[in-house]
Amino acid sequence: MAGKTVSRQELYDEIWTISASKAAIKYEISYSRFLKICRENNIPIPPSGYWTKLQCGKPVEKTPLPPSKIETVELIPEKGQPKETEEIIFQQTIVVPEEEKIGLEIRYEGQAQRYNRETLYQEVWAEPMTVVCQRYGMSDNGLRKICRKLDVPFPPAGYWAKIRAGKPVSKPSLPKVKTPPNEDRPKTGERRQLHVEETALSFLKTEDRNKIIDAASKLRVAGPGAHLHKDIASHKAKCEGWLDRQKERGQRYGRYVEDPPILAADISKESYSRVFHILDALLKGMLPFGASLTYQFHFQVNGEDVPFSMSESKDQIPHAVTQDEKMALLKYEEAKRKNSWASKPNIPKWEHPWNGRLTLIINGKYKFMDCKSYSLEDRIGEIMIAFYEASYAIRLQRLEAEEKRRKEEEERKRAEEIQARYNTEIDYTEGLINAAEDYDTACKLRAYIAAVKAAGQKSEEWIEWANAKADWLDPTVHAEDPYFGVRQHTKSKENKMPKRKGYW
Repeated sequence: MAGKTVSRQELYDEIWTISASKAAIKYEISYSRFLKICRENNIPIPPSGYWTKLQCGKPVEKTPLPPSKIETVELIPEKGQPKETEEIIFQQTIVVPEEEKIGLEIRYEGQAQRYNRETLYQEVWAEPMTVVCQRYGMSDNGLRKICRKLDVPFPPAGYWAKIRAGKPVSKPSLPKVKTPPNEDRPKTGERRQLHVEETALSFLKTEDRNKIIDAASKLRVAGPGAHLHKDIASHKAKCEGWLDRQKERGQRYGRYVEDPPILAADISKESYSRVFHILDALLKGMLPFGASLTYQFHFQVNGEDVPFSMSESKDQIPHAVTQDEKMALLKYEEAKRKNSWASKPNIPKWEHPWNGRLTLIINGKYKFMDCKSYSLEDRIGEIMIAFYEASYAIRLQRLEAEEKRRKEEEERKRAEEIQARYNTEIDYTEGLINAAEDYDTACKLRAYIAAVKAAGQKSEEWIEWANAKADWLDPTVHAEDPYFGVRQHTKSKENKMPKRKGYW
């Protein structure tokens, strides 16, 4: 099949305009092979996170096209392209400035996500256990067990009584985190050459990056029968138990359908041993750096929850009709000839047996597959590095989401403050108008009293009483009436006029 020849500049512009993955689809080339073509022709591609930052309006840098003697690139569609024997999976990496690099988050293997050793240590020495345990929704004895498990010292019995009595007490320091036992360290063997970019793990500090790459280069998958990590062995037992129960049910359909554990229905039982030994090697390889397995069966890598999936592909082959199916088909045709009712046997045209080829996908992005050139076991080091790359991508997404929520919360509070100020301004304006109406009423009342006094129609006692009422109405005088008290001038007329009292 003939390919298409394009210039380096044209291909470079397409990659930085529509992305490398879409360009690969356009030219009908697999993504991994397309990236290899770009490397061979010295064409830079956007790093991971480039398009996300671009969509969020964040500043991005576009790597210029370096000079080269190569002017054109031939792109042969996948179907017409010969297979190569040493195809590897290329991983996009995120180039991070030195000042933004992070360190490894060492975490005790048995430590749950919800507990922080330093925080827990400060809490239990600041308040009694009976108070602190309420924040975690457990008993004080349960919290003591957590402290012992995390190697966090806590006050002995009588500590708080001595504090109240003013007696001297001692407070031990928080010990360092214990490293996992030697049997959980990565298994070592013949050093493997890792196929990773120079920018891989660039978000880590140099010392931590070297530790990860060194461990990944030594990592290998143990053979059948090797001892599995307790968490991996526990999940393997769950999958095998589910599979056995499915066989016992056979073709019977009940009202209750048991959901399969993660991985149980995606691989054949023959591949269970291989799959769980691969996961066992990954977990043990990352354990010294604080990794763990979550209850959702995700890897907790450098403080981030990294989901993954493993599946086994199937072949499609013609169905071989069995003797029982032939007999059922003959009975059906015989019934039709006799004009009697019969249902046609459901004989499938194709069979889809498991073929043993595994696929591992990390965070929906990093994909590793068995192929003719290599198996997942051969690329176990690259898989481990991909988990750390995925953890950083997840970290960026989480920080962006947190920043978005923070801005939304600030905007909500700002809107509430503006609304509150607006409503306050309305109240002040209404109060001003109400007070002005009182002042206008008081002025009218004094004019009326003066006219009545000049006409000699009222007594001096009445004139004195009326002037007192005018002073009570006047907000500039703010006089107190013996019956009505002090008038609330800023209130509306309906709310500040005295009400008649009835008799009981």
